[in-house]
Amino acid sequence: MCTASVAALAQDPAPAATPAPATQDQSTEMQPIAASDLPPAVTAALQGQDYSGWTVSNAFKKEKDGKAVYKVELKNGAETKTVKMDADGNMMKGKDKDKEKAVQ
Repeated sequence: MCTASVAALAQDPAPAATPAPATQDQSTEMQPIAASDLPPAVTAALQGQDYSGWTVSNAFKKEKDGKAVYKVELKNGAETKTVKMDADGNMMKGKDKDKEKAVQ
């Protein structure tokens, strides 16, 4: 009788945890995109005088309040900079994050 109980339990799969809806997680997470997938207005802003000499090293996109937000990591030699822009190429609130690697 004990064997029959164990066999019956072994056939019943354990209840799986219900994952959170993927759409909710994706809306708050930055998704990597190719630099070529940036909107033309963002690309134009990055080609302006403020970013002369800088190249895109990584680009990300997320939806915030129903609008696309782009985070772009830029490099200029040993320096790196991160900027956030909306789809129209406007800087988002906050400052650029500059990181300079010390050469010793």
